[in-house]
Amino acid sequence: MTELVYERLKDNLESLKMRNTLEILDNYLERAIKDELNLVTVLDHIFAEEAKSRRNRAYEKQVQLSGFPIKKTLDEFDFSFQPSLDKRQIEELATMRFVENAENIVFLGSPGVGKTHLATALGLAAARCRYSTYYIN
Repeated sequence: MTELVYERLKDNLESLKMRNTLEILDNYLERAIKDELNLVTVLDHIFAEEAKSRRNRAYEKQVQLSGFPIKKTLDEFDFSFQPSLDKRQIEELATMRFVENAENIVFLGSPGVGKTHLATALGLAAARCRYSTYYIN
């Protein structure tokens, strides 16, 4: 690849705001040449990494804008601490089917039972699915 073509490639990636591709391009092209990978495999890997990076940036931005008081996931919730909760029901909520059905969720209970943790965990799961989220206390 000539230097001129390579610089034009980098300029185009910059114009397209493909930041992740710019970061991984040099190392991956060297590996592709060394391993004699075909062009389609190289493009597949580069674009998959760029798409993953964009999804992660969108998720982080959504979480930042949501106003969650904590960043806790369902994996971190101790269901043995709250045996009255149906774990399967909470996991079902995490599928986001309630959003598709235009249903609401309300957590009621005394302080310290895990309402904020569960609400935040479901909000993070919603953000991961690219739903807009906003935390209101």
